[in-house]
Amino acid sequence: MKKRLLSALTVLLLAVALIGADSYQVIPAAPVTDFVPNQVDLYMPSNPTTGYSWSCIIEDPDIIAVRDQFFEDSHELGFTGAGGTHWFHLSGVRPGTTSVAFRYARPWESDQAEEQTVYRLTVDEQLNVMIWGVEVS
Repeated sequence: MKKRLLSALTVLLLAVALIGADSYQVIPAAPVTDFVPNQVDLYMPSNPTTGYSWSCIIEDPDIIAVRDQFFEDSHELGFTGAGGTHWFHLSGVRPGTTSVAFRYARPWESDQAEEQTVYRLTVDEQLNVMIWGVEVS
């Protein structure tokens, strides 16, 4: 169990290093004491008031399931233009390898993305999700 936890944390730290601390953060779904190996949570900064929003394209939805939600930063009452964090929860559905692309773009500018990140994922027999590659553009 300790080796699996250490491996998962190493992958998360590698993903943060590859992506860059200013653009994204990859954070475990729960404190290390409550670590659930078959889940990955990604937290991405977002500000929908600019017209930009995150979208997700799953290469093979039979392997990975994704849930998401936007959390607005706390601010004074009546304040407009507040940003926040977009949360994506990835969980294994069946064993295999796939990729999930995240795009930060304005819907009416579908050919342009401010940011795009593709995660290469493998789901093992126990439905553990492992990130083995990250491509940022």
